[in-house]
Amino acid sequence: MNIQWLSPAIPALASLLLALLSGVWLFNTSFQGELTNTIISAGLDPLRAALIAALVLSAGAALCGAAVGRRKVAAMVGAGAFFCTSYLADFIHLELQPAYDPGGNLERLNGNMLIHTAGVMLALALLAAFIGSATGVALGEVLLDPPFRLVRSIWQRLSRSAYTHDTHEIHNSPTVPLKEDPEYHPSHSKKATATIGSWLGAITMVVLLILASSSSDLFVFSPDIGLHTLPYKGGTIVQDEVVSPALHGQRKTFLVYLPPSYNTPAGRTKRYPTLYLLHGAPGGERDWFTGGKADQSADTLIALGKIPELILILPDGNGRPGATSEWGNSFDQRQLIETYVAVDLVKYVDQKYRTIPEAAYRGIGGLSMGGFGAMNIALHHPDLFGFVISLGGYYRAEGRIWGNNAAYMRENSPLVMLPAEKQAWRLHMYIGGATKDQPYYTDARQFVQELDKLHISYHFDVQNGFHSWKVWQTQIYNAFLWLHWG
Repeated sequence: MNIQWLSPAIPALASLLLALLSGVWLFNTSFQGELTNTIISAGLDPLRAALIAALVLSAGAALCGAAVGRRKVAAMVGAGAFFCTSYLADFIHLELQPAYDPGGNLERLNGNMLIHTAGVMLALALLAAFIGSATGVALGEVLLDPPFRLVRSIWQRLSRSAYTHDTHEIHNSPTVPLKEDPEYHPSHSKKATATIGSWLGAITMVVLLILASSSSDLFVFSPDIGLHTLPYKGGTIVQDEVVSPALHGQRKTFLVYLPPSYNTPAGRTKRYPTLYLLHGAPGGERDWFTGGKADQSADTLIALGKIPELILILPDGNGRPGATSEWGNSFDQRQLIETYVAVDLVKYVDQKYRTIPEAAYRGIGGLSMGGFGAMNIALHHPDLFGFVISLGGYYRAEGRIWGNNAAYMRENSPLVMLPAEKQAWRLHMYIGGATKDQPYYTDARQFVQELDKLHISYHFDVQNGFHSWKVWQTQIYNAFLWLHWG
């Protein structure tokens, strides 16, 4: 039986199987757990850490398969199959389970979004596998080819020595003209097949890159971002911009959540309390809606009659490249982000929107860097803000914008300046922390201990979790219920 037609498929089959088996082996060893824990210790939550670990393992699996079999496509397929069975299937199963908001309300699954997210994840896995397989082929040429050539050379010499006695018969036998071996002279059909294959590969890579280009939210927020939504709708989100004198005439965009009755005939004469929500670093003005579900929580609680209607303002706190703004006024006074928020933005919002322009009906909150910024701004402007919400924040000035000036850093460190800012003691404070969110949890506990010493009332919301949007979704939901305007 002639099985020569099987020989080209053997390296491909070896690459595929080795990639699949290598992925399974890596996944079932302690390496996977150690990798995930290392990513978590770098500051990511378990959901994002698990996705990144699965992508790294897929690249490693493809590397092993391609190093031996030298077939990149087959190694990619094997690594992709490993990713689907070890991570993607479990992720889809988890998302198909009923999901509830922090108040116990059932959320709806967006099936189309789940399919899109699964496609994006698979594209990421295949791109990771492509990188791993290309590296594997290169490593195989450097590490495996020399010993392979040596073994083949020894084998050929032994073969020639074993069959030396047959050479005389071969020379004396009638010579028969040999036809050209088609294996070394490819036909036009084989060339056409190779061309089509290269074009298909190029098109596939373009498609994978396009799908992967929409993956940033999976890493910035969470792999399950946007998959579950609440059934309550009512509020309206609009984008606006303000020309800031504090920022030398720069136009700064911001997002506005207008409550359900704002644009109705009954609500045209009504005024509303306002809450400013500051993002973290890195971050942007949309974060509290995309990752924090602040608009969905407001819609739900308003629809259930648990909170009064309010306006949400989400500004952009990004400043000069190369350093985080800390939502503060830089030491050189060239970037006055705090003045932009507390003066320019508040004035513009109160003039354009139907707010209640009093501190008792105005609050400011944020997460991480935004948590620090909210507390720092509120302590500097207790005449403007009556409520402050700091989630996963810190309470000492850090970063380059303070100019390494000790006195200026003390003026922008809530923990240090609070004892002397007695006007700020009347602020209503909501502090959020997570037990596995270090060093921020320790910072929060230290701050509330200072509040206890000064006999300043506060609410401390402690969740079991990490520095993640899952925690902040719960805490902003609880903070909405805590707000007691006026």
